[in-house]
Amino acid sequence: MPLQLIQVGLGAHGLGVAQSDVLMAQDFTFCGIVDIDESRLRQASQLLQVEPAQCYTDYKTAFTQGGADAVYITAASPFHYDICKCALEENLHVLVEKPFVTEIDQGKELVAIAKRKGLKLMVDQNYRWVKSVLTLKREIGRQALGEPMFVDAKFFYSHEGKPYQRQMQDYMLFEMGIHHIDMMRFLFDENIHTVRGRTWNTPGSGYLGDPHVYAVYELDGGMPIFYIGSLLTQGLSSPWEGQWRVQCTKGSIHLDDLGAGYGVYLVNEVQEAAKVDDVIPKHESIRGVLAEFADAILHDRAPLSSGEDNLLTLAALNATSDSSRDGKACCPMDYLQ
Repeated sequence: MPLQLIQVGLGAHGLGVAQSDVLMAQDFTFCGIVDIDESRLRQASQLLQVEPAQCYTDYKTAFTQGGADAVYITAASPFHYDICKCALEENLHVLVEKPFVTEIDQGKELVAIAKRKGLKLMVDQNYRWVKSVLTLKREIGRQALGEPMFVDAKFFYSHEGKPYQRQMQDYMLFEMGIHHIDMMRFLFDENIHTVRGRTWNTPGSGYLGDPHVYAVYELDGGMPIFYIGSLLTQGLSSPWEGQWRVQCTKGSIHLDDLGAGYGVYLVNEVQEAAKVDDVIPKHESIRGVLAEFADAILHDRAPLSSGEDNLLTLAALNATSDSSRDGKACCPMDYLQ
């Protein structure tokens, strides 16, 4: 029997996810939707075939009256903490869009509440269920070209940020870089030991926080990852997962387009490039996240990309920001003490 789900936040992204992913998920059925905009709520009610009595402008009312098992939060980032805390206090499992929160102490508090109540708290780091990322992880693990020595990763895009994003500190880090920094941990099954980074703005950008970042991340095993990312670059854009080169002892692994479309390529010692077959997940991207969330609830286990796990990604983001400000290398684990 499907789990009863309330979704909070039905803006362009939230409504799109509701239509293309939640409605298609066999594990969940809507028992409520929430948005503060009444006209948007009426539109969502029709598109999602949710009864008007199950539509709420106040998430607190929805959580107490909706009869839900779980909550999916797709509201804007600044509201995640309050909504998460309310849902957990009402004994509801929570799936929340990234960034989970922006303040590490808030994340630690929510993880502690979920643990105390025996609830599942999961962060929607959907790139962990994207076929290109899964394929890159497989090829790194196979070591057909020897052991990885270092990584170069880059992402460029011109993004028209929403009003709240234009007021965020560390805009690039928390709204986009979070995907790629979480990928680093996922791809190599290691945490980030130290980071030395720099973030900066462009005069007249219209953003309070920095839309550009450059950083060197050193994994626990000592391998460096060189990362540059920007949400304010005109010209050629990167795919959302970015462009990656994993330099190995006998060649290189690339997530890029080396002539046969975007995907994973192996390049050997004589510079022969071959695109490999993709890993095809049973459920991709957000549908994979939803399937994982449901399975974790049903089998009472920690989900991949749990709130507790995601604290390590958040710590790396905060360490990058502080390194830029202080000009020193920072250790993400220090933020979790």
